[in-house]
Amino acid sequence: MYFVNANQQIQHCQQTLQQLMQQTQQASAMYQEMLQQEQQNAVQLEQLAHKEHRAVQAIQTALHGHQMAVQQMQSLSQVIGQLGQIVTSMSQNVLGQQQQGRQDFQQGQSFPNYRQ
Repeated sequence: MYFVNANQQIQHCQQTLQQLMQQTQQASAMYQEMLQQEQQNAVQLEQLAHKEHRAVQAIQTALHGHQMAVQQMQSLSQVIGQLGQIVTSMSQNVLGQQQQGRQDFQQGQSFPNYRQ
């Protein structure tokens, strides 16, 4: 009777051990799938990070170009402003000379240095 009980216990231990081995193998398979999925995720994240880095570089390049364009437009605006001042000054001088010429002509001094 002792041996029968011992055999039953041994069989029970073997069954329990078999169940534990199956469960462990199933868990290992699940962990293997999880590992593969995480590796794929890591690769995708790295690819996304590279794309984002390229996007950042493109945006920085565009921003730099826009900043340069703004600076050039500001310089051009200053030059146009200076040109406007020059044109205004020149037209005032021309108008002044025309008025002086009319006054001289009206006073008979159209050719003050002319001698007959």
